[in-house]
Amino acid sequence: MKTQLLITATGEDRPGIVARLTEVFVKHGANLEESRMALLGGEFAAIILVSVPSEKISTLNEELSTLQKESISVATKPTRAIAPERYRGYVPYELTVSGADHEGIVHTVSSFLRDQSINIQSMHSDIVHAPVTGTPLFAMRATVQVPPSISLSELKKRLDEIAESQSVEIEVRIPRPS
Repeated sequence: MKTQLLITATGEDRPGIVARLTEVFVKHGANLEESRMALLGGEFAAIILVSVPSEKISTLNEELSTLQKESISVATKPTRAIAPERYRGYVPYELTVSGADHEGIVHTVSSFLRDQSINIQSMHSDIVHAPVTGTPLFAMRATVQVPPSISLSELKKRLDEIAESQSVEIEVRIPRPS
């Protein structure tokens, strides 16, 4: 029987971190199923979902913990898929937020989403610099699941209010097929 493990790993960026992690996975019969990896500041960060034979979890965890000697911090957590009925009837949308960077944008948007029982499935944010002025510009893209009780027009109206209060642009659209 296989168990899913959620693994987070961070370390000062350098070549070979992914190769080292996957070397340990392969050694213990773990299969990398999904991952998100990025360079954030000067640190490499990875969130990885693996499936591993249940009898090998202990030895996999032990070897992953030894990576600390190589300046790779690793944490693991058993996990399982969300039951399909949990978000039955919810509607997926993509949100994009853009504008001059300032503190509190993510907090304001995510607090609104939480208060409406809207689930964030994925989110990516970044700071880019305007081409001519170099002004820091905030950019965020999120995929959310919206309860069936909230119409698209109502969602857009409420997000427009947040956009105005935060001096940003917020767009909501149906996700493009992958």
